[in-house]
Amino acid sequence: MEVQFPRAFHIPFLLSTLSTPIAFPEWAAHYSGAMHDPFEIRHLRYFLAVAEAGSFSRAADRLGISQPSVSQQMRDLEAGLRVSLFQRRGKRILLTSTGLIFQEHARAILRQLETFLQEVSSEPGQLRGALHVGVVPILNVALMPDLLGLFAAKHPGISLTVEEISSTEIETALEEGRMDVGLGFVTRHSPNLRYERLCSDEFALVVSESHPWAKRRVIQFSELHQHRLLQLSDTFVMRRMTDQICLNHHVRPRTVAELNAIETLLRSLAPLDAAALMPKIALRGREALKLKAIRLQGKKLAFEIGLLRLADSGANSAIGAFSTLAKAEVPKLIKK
Repeated sequence: MEVQFPRAFHIPFLLSTLSTPIAFPEWAAHYSGAMHDPFEIRHLRYFLAVAEAGSFSRAADRLGISQPSVSQQMRDLEAGLRVSLFQRRGKRILLTSTGLIFQEHARAILRQLETFLQEVSSEPGQLRGALHVGVVPILNVALMPDLLGLFAAKHPGISLTVEEISSTEIETALEEGRMDVGLGFVTRHSPNLRYERLCSDEFALVVSESHPWAKRRVIQFSELHQHRLLQLSDTFVMRRMTDQICLNHHVRPRTVAELNAIETLLRSLAPLDAAALMPKIALRGREALKLKAIRLQGKKLAFEIGLLRLADSGANSAIGAFSTLAKAEVPKLIKK
């Protein structure tokens, strides 16, 4: 669901609705008298579309309007603010240093305005609006179908967008305001984010039912030396985690293939007669693949799964609702 913003919002009124004050750079003080017409929300939406697309024509396609119209609106915006927001690098449009600052505040204003409109338009007891959720690949199939069903039943007025991306990308998207909440690994990398532990899991050896070790209950980690493994590419946080575990155990497995998709990797285990180091939760929702997770005996095989959000996101009722549900339900889902 896309929130339909009123065509014209005066900046003084808009800023008065924000729950968190925004410190604009010095040039913004000239805004009130700089433009002949009121500053409109569409300027922010068009600006962010151009910044993301890196092109006026691609932004126009995404917005469903003409390219000359987008270009003119951006010229008006720069003239009104008396700054340059864009610079050309060949055919690509990049943001100036001032443009990067403006991008940060534009996102914050739209996010706060959407929250404001949710609150004034919702019926008593019912939340309305949109929520953008990021989830790491290993948790998407395992958790999101159940969480989506539970959340939609409890909050039918909130539209959910779910994006499967890496834990690092979730952290970046949350900090930049492109995402509201994430389900991922508790890394505590960012001081700007709140990491809330939901549960823990541990790495196991995942094999097909036809694998020679399929009937074993426990495997010593040292036995994996030179054993045939399928591995994720090193763009995955999980691959970096398993590499470190192997290093800690002085184990060097024989990598049969590297893949960049968990589903493809799991489906390839039987045809390639190989195994994989995967969290136990990887098999949840994939029972039809007829795989088995064998417990490994070793050190530091556990990790934490958690909820990620901006440290100051407490005022957003939709984020709060999703967080409450995740904290109550994810531990139950993991145990099933």
